[in-house]
Amino acid sequence: MARWLSFFAEYNFTVEYKPGRLNVVADALSRRPDFETVAKPNSETVTVAVMTSSVPSTTLYDDVRRAYAQDGEIVKLLSHLSQPSRESLKRLSSAYRSASDRYTTRNGLLYYTAVSGDTPRVVIPDDTDLRLRIMFEYHDAPIGGHRGREKTYLTVSRDFYWPRQYQFVRKYVRACEVCQRVKSSPSLRAPLQPLPVPVECWESISMDFVFGLPKDARGNTGILVFVDRFSKMVHLVAVPETITASGCACVFIDTIFRLHGLPRELVSDRDPRFTADFWRSVFKSLGTRLKMSTSDHPESDGQTERANRVLEEILRGYVHSFKSWSEFLPMVEFAINNSVHASTTHTPFYVNGLRHPRVPTLLECNSGLRGGGTRASKNRFGSRSSRSDEEVIAIDADIDNIDIEEDDASESAEALTEDNDPSESAEALTEEKVVVAAVRSQHTEANESSDEFILARETVVRFVQDSIAEAVT
Repeated sequence: MARWLSFFAEYNFTVEYKPGRLNVVADALSRRPDFETVAKPNSETVTVAVMTSSVPSTTLYDDVRRAYAQDGEIVKLLSHLSQPSRESLKRLSSAYRSASDRYTTRNGLLYYTAVSGDTPRVVIPDDTDLRLRIMFEYHDAPIGGHRGREKTYLTVSRDFYWPRQYQFVRKYVRACEVCQRVKSSPSLRAPLQPLPVPVECWESISMDFVFGLPKDARGNTGILVFVDRFSKMVHLVAVPETITASGCACVFIDTIFRLHGLPRELVSDRDPRFTADFWRSVFKSLGTRLKMSTSDHPESDGQTERANRVLEEILRGYVHSFKSWSEFLPMVEFAINNSVHASTTHTPFYVNGLRHPRVPTLLECNSGLRGGGTRASKNRFGSRSSRSDEEVIAIDADIDNIDIEEDDASESAEALTEDNDPSESAEALTEEKVVVAAVRSQHTEANESSDEFILARETVVRFVQDSIAEAVT
């Protein structure tokens, strides 16, 4: 009380008495709770409420279930799995009979597992329209990014399976008109001079600008590219050419710091926006080291330069208006981060979160590209209004007739297929497993910090597993 009296003594005021019945706004602590005259703040004012929930539906899986009825071998397999017996097993073909234990059913869908521990994949029947529809969404759609043969195959085979899937994907990608038009030809590359590899995500990032783009509706003419040097995850931000060092710092905080925190080091070229004193003071206060590449030596930050090339190729495949390129940046970023990276043998999404993102094909909702394989194939090869069904069928036939050399993995699988001795096939399968196990063991010993990121769906491993599984049967 003495402390409060000394405090109030500094003010000139007069104390007036006010009866309690007139002081209706008195302090709550001076009133008894049972004499409270106002309504309780937690009183329920809503007595009846209706909660609605939307249950999305899918068309792709329904089409797959209906297509099963048109495939005689799958009908026999589904019948055997529902009621296993020796008679139903004998009715299966030799390929399905020996591999019947690899198939399971759930919710009317048939799933295939090549090896123990592999994630079950939905089996697609012998329906070209369905397969073209899946390829369209995983390759031609904006979230597919028109990626190459291996990356597209790894993405599709992660969720779906059908015999000779790799060959189908290879023919589809080689027949893609957009890829042939916008992709650059392979060229000689400069010697690699890599920086020290970080040990965790977003510990070290690289950044660079891509300028010279047409001005979009918001006046942006460039892209600021951020790449995590460990997971290879990419973030893209449209920026104007007049962006300053202060603007770069704001973009960095909104895009990187907000989502991933501060990196220990940041690699960039000697752009004036990066070498400004403002950047140095910001990173010095935040405890982050800013690394500059050598002058006229872009291979120091080759990772970002490679990401810039992929970014430009994907944008060329989708942008048809000079002012709309920035609208595709979110889809381009998703396509890059959902593709398997050669150095990590994982997708950036998986390295960061140990999970694969859902795509419209897998969601239980109507895809924006639904409507059957015919519509997908028409959009795939040209305008819907300018091509008839007969032309689409003719183009599809031309794709099937493309003569492409089989790679070494395919030749080894065919050699196993031609071998009629089951014991020799089993020995070859065992030897192949030993080789794969040895390679994985060496990789584990050399990269102990990346043990949990060893890929189970790398292109060669996935293809060899499926090919050997088919060959042995």
